[in-house]
Amino acid sequence: MSMLADLRSRPMQSRFGAMAPEVRTLLRFMGVMVFVASAISIHLWTRTQVREKAVILDRTRSELVRARTHHDRLLVERTMLRAPGRLGALAVGLDLEAPAAVVDVAPVGEAR
Repeated sequence: MSMLADLRSRPMQSRFGAMAPEVRTLLRFMGVMVFVASAISIHLWTRTQVREKAVILDRTRSELVRARTHHDRLLVERTMLRAPGRLGALAVGLDLEAPAAVVDVAPVGEAR
């Protein structure tokens, strides 16, 4: 029992406790440096990801603007092709030369 009592009375020492203070300081410094380096790496990686996503988003927005502009032009063109008589009325309203005749041609096979 004396051996057990001897173990209990002796304080537990960590494996770093037996090292020289300079080694412990160096290990702590290295641990802090590893932590800082990993934090910087994670920060830079997330910034890179955000910038890549922003570039993709900008490209997509510009494509959307181009597609909407093209859509609007197609709507105007469709309206002009469906109602050519209206163009004549607009031309007269704008003091342009009125057309001699506006002929509405239906596609083949389509009844009026």
